[in-house]
Amino acid sequence: MPATTDSLSRRRFLAGGGLGAAGLMAASSFKTHAGYQGQVIDAHMHLEAYGEYWPGLEDQIIEHYDFAGIDKGVVFTCWTPTRQSNDRTQAACEKYPDRFIPFGHVRTEDPGWEKELERIGKMGWKGIKLHQSEISRSPDLKEKTRKVVSTAAASGIRIFLIHLADIEIINELSGEMPNTFWILPHMGSYKNSEEMKSYCKLAKNRTNLYLETSNAQYYRFGQQFEWAGLDKIIFASDGFWFSPYVEKAKIETLQLPTPFRTRKLTDKELGMILGGTLKKILES
Repeated sequence: MPATTDSLSRRRFLAGGGLGAAGLMAASSFKTHAGYQGQVIDAHMHLEAYGEYWPGLEDQIIEHYDFAGIDKGVVFTCWTPTRQSNDRTQAACEKYPDRFIPFGHVRTEDPGWEKELERIGKMGWKGIKLHQSEISRSPDLKEKTRKVVSTAAASGIRIFLIHLADIEIINELSGEMPNTFWILPHMGSYKNSEEMKSYCKLAKNRTNLYLETSNAQYYRFGQQFEWAGLDKIIFASDGFWFSPYVEKAKIETLQLPTPFRTRKLTDKELGMILGGTLKKILES
């Protein structure tokens, strides 16, 4: 039987200059790196996409987590009324209790937000997600933020995942409450490199202040991690808007050479960033 076009093409490919037997063996030797130990925990997962929710979204998050090799995620709902947000988070965590860690959410424009913090505190939730625009759009931002975090702390909520583009307010309030934990999304500032360096230095010098990695200038992570200290860096994806798989890979690539010739992460250091440090905070 004469050779088919497909078999001829395949034969030329294998025998030609592109990829011989040695090339096939080399290609087959590639494998996913998984040298680190411990759980991988995502510190920042939305149960919506800028306020938009659709049935089954939590199932899709689990699909992403399974694909990316992520064991658990801190989940919350933002951009919707306070009680509605927390009810949705509660429902998702009841559906996947071994995969989701609930954080609360409040908007100070909603009546009864203080009582809502008391309610989720009694439920054992350890943290809340705060956005600057949902706290205040007025000059009273610092005082409103102080009221929210102090009310939360009085309710047993001690972890604040807070997106607030004012380093002076962060510095002042985190210093006032040393028994709380502050985790700043996007390495503090994902738009301004010099501002980000200031946040890194603040994290290095402030015991209860941490930076998470989602949607930040990952090509500079090597430098940023050195500025802040590896023990102050926490992996996060900012899903469901960004891909957990991609955001995790941005951390793992630091086991390879970087453009700034920073030191490669060890397996132990990588494991600490991908989940070890957050686990300690959640268990404290």
